[in-house]
Amino acid sequence: MTREQSPPLSVSLHQLRLFVTLARHRSFTRAGDEFGITQSAVSRSIRELEDEIALRLFDRTTRQVALTDTGRRLLARIAPLVEELEATLRPRAQEGGEPRVVNLASSCGLTASVVPAMLASCHERLPDITIVMMDRPQNAVLQLVRSGEAELGLVAAPENLDELAAEPLFADGLAAVVGVSHRLSGAARIDWQQLRGTPLLLLDDDTGSLRAIEAALALHGVTGAVRQKLTQPAAVARMAEAGLGVGILPMHARAACDSAQTRFIPLVPNASRTIMLVRRKSRALRASAASVWSHIVASSSHTLISGQAVGA
Repeated sequence: MTREQSPPLSVSLHQLRLFVTLARHRSFTRAGDEFGITQSAVSRSIRELEDEIALRLFDRTTRQVALTDTGRRLLARIAPLVEELEATLRPRAQEGGEPRVVNLASSCGLTASVVPAMLASCHERLPDITIVMMDRPQNAVLQLVRSGEAELGLVAAPENLDELAAEPLFADGLAAVVGVSHRLSGAARIDWQQLRGTPLLLLDDDTGSLRAIEAALALHGVTGAVRQKLTQPAAVARMAEAGLGVGILPMHARAACDSAQTRFIPLVPNASRTIMLVRRKSRALRASAASVWSHIVASSSHTLISGQAVGA
């Protein structure tokens, strides 16, 4: 008696390309514009793909389209395969076509913390694409993306997203940073109000953190405290280690400046910011940049959220 076999899948390259494009744009209309087809044609093709593979790839509402967890996992594997298949089928275009170099701008604090693991993951999954890092203050990152000098940008909760499309990657909480001899060093959590009357060590305006920190301090009545504003998370940590005040840093900075002589302690109530990947709205990404975008978005579920690994 022979074992019953599942019928072969009937999935087209066109459907897979639409899936990757829709995941990038989060809009049936914009995905259709890139392919020169209607919104309903994109929707129908994606529905047929989901039916064929018996998986729901997107959550659809009247306002937005978002990848499901299944869709994120599939995107991480499908995007580089689609690009590789297209490059194989069009070798002549690839030989004289676009360079496989992607410029990624990142605000300095993120470059020193989450970016190295992100680049390593991209290199592993997209070994034929070279990512050139542009390490800048946050406002400069946004300008580089708007001007087209950088195709992608990594920033923390930007105030102004004019001309830019943004994909939230993960939420990042704020932590108090104290030396091991500080009276609060043994605490599991520190309430914002416990910072009253304490010299504070903060990051300056160029990091994308100051607005969120000042808002939280005002909300919890931490007024009148002496504030020193520094440009580097490591400087905040080292000054806190020396007993010169309590630092306030994004939790992601722990990867870059934690030491045996400091403690990163979550601040409560939580005041998290969203780390985002941004690109220009007005121009479709090149295939190589689109693959990097898709991989970063799909793998963001493994990144730190408020200091905890997702799924941990």
